[in-house]
Amino acid sequence: MNASLYLRDTWLKKKELNPNFSIRSWAQKLGITSHSQLHQVLNGKRNLPSKYIMTLAKDLKLTQEEADYFEKLVKLQAAKSEEEKIFYLKSIQRNNETLEVYEVDSYELIRNPLNFFILELFCLIDTKLTPIKIQKLLIHNYPLTEIRKSVELLTKLEMLTLIDGSYRKAHGTVFTANDIPNLAKQEYHKNIADLAKEAVEKQDVQDREFAGFTFGIRAENLPKAKEELRKFREEFSQKFIEKDFEGNQLYHLAINFFAISNKVDQ
Repeated sequence: MNASLYLRDTWLKKKELNPNFSIRSWAQKLGITSHSQLHQVLNGKRNLPSKYIMTLAKDLKLTQEEADYFEKLVKLQAAKSEEEKIFYLKSIQRNNETLEVYEVDSYELIRNPLNFFILELFCLIDTKLTPIKIQKLLIHNYPLTEIRKSVELLTKLEMLTLIDGSYRKAHGTVFTANDIPNLAKQEYHKNIADLAKEAVEKQDVQDREFAGFTFGIRAENLPKAKEELRKFREEFSQKFIEKDFEGNQLYHLAINFFAISNKVDQ
């Protein structure tokens, strides 16, 4: 269970309803002086200050029960001692008997990129999509059994709904335990890296773009460099992500920025 993931899901919903809605405008509405602070919260790089809990609860139009739940999520994420973490975790579990199941399922959701590919396919095609059709649309050769398993998981998490025999993308929030997202994200990025290697070998250069370079940087400038990359990602998304059913192909953008050498003592 993760307050940052909860907020990010909410922001994506707002973004879908209003493509011009940005993190900057939301931060201004909430009275947060720096939009980069909100950006860091959404990406799990920073905890949400407690003073913004009620402001966000009002903005999200949460019920009293939902607001209490959200407050506990924020405090759980900010907890420093094991005693605090256990206290808030038990408090949340008392109000959510299905929490344990969702923790396991959300790990499976995050670790496998196929789940997100399938969700986005439902934003491309406003028609009945079956596992067989999904398999034909995807470039990577996913086994039909894996696609069916993914659809079942997305349906179980209420991210897909079955209406008149046809699946449709829904909007559900998935909470993950504090120690699960990092492990799941590691699996996710490893899987994406494998797909990228396959794309280098099999996709025409006109259909892909791979570039990279190695350079020297001062360690104290890393936070600023990462912030610039996040800004680029947001600007790129605002410029090229199409509204539902207006795009005609899925692409994946991956930004890799990592150390090649140890820090040099000067």
